[in-house]
Amino acid sequence: MESTLTYGAGFWERKSTRMIAIIILVVFHQIGLVGLHLEETRGLFQQLVPMNLLLSITLLFLFHRPWRTQFAIFCFVIFWAGYLVELLGVTTNVIFGPYHYGSALGFKVAGVPPMIGVNWLMLVYVTGIMFHGFPINVWVRTLLASLAMVLLDLVIEPMAIRYDFWTWDTLDGHIPAQNFIAWFITSFVMSYAFQIQSGEKRNPLAIPVYMILFFFFLSFWVIDVAVG
Repeated sequence: MESTLTYGAGFWERKSTRMIAIIILVVFHQIGLVGLHLEETRGLFQQLVPMNLLLSITLLFLFHRPWRTQFAIFCFVIFWAGYLVELLGVTTNVIFGPYHYGSALGFKVAGVPPMIGVNWLMLVYVTGIMFHGFPINVWVRTLLASLAMVLLDLVIEPMAIRYDFWTWDTLDGHIPAQNFIAWFITSFVMSYAFQIQSGEKRNPLAIPVYMILFFFFLSFWVIDVAVG
């Protein structure tokens, strides 16, 4: 029988705890927004990007219920799938297009930072939770989650290029359409794997985390328009 970790109405079940976690994430992202935007502090805050990513996914998973062996295996697989698809992407240039990683996501193994696997896991998880409870066909839930992933990538890309997350090696330096197509296909496969898992999965922090990330990256566009 599959082992399951269950929790009572303890510390992590309280609404006040949830609000504290959301406030922490909002504050950290707002500080990061300012720190990355200012030239005087940009270098330091680029180095802190992996810490912010780890903080986000740690707080997120503290609120996941219930923890099952099946779900833990899923997390392990998605982390490595995310890392390996990026490794193939960087090595071959045939998946997302020609690109390479900068220094903002931390140390790299074979040219790819392991933090990108964490990023894939977090995004697949939050979008999966967002639509998991919808009383609709599993394919439709998967489609909606995948589109939410692509929408997030649309706002991430300009900021990521500007702050040395990764760089496109295209002739004009622009993002190829191939990237978004591959993002959708990869997201669809991973999201489907999430949606077909048996059992309940819930996390009250999932939607807030998605919204925090979306508006965090969108804010860089708003600032550029306002300043420029």
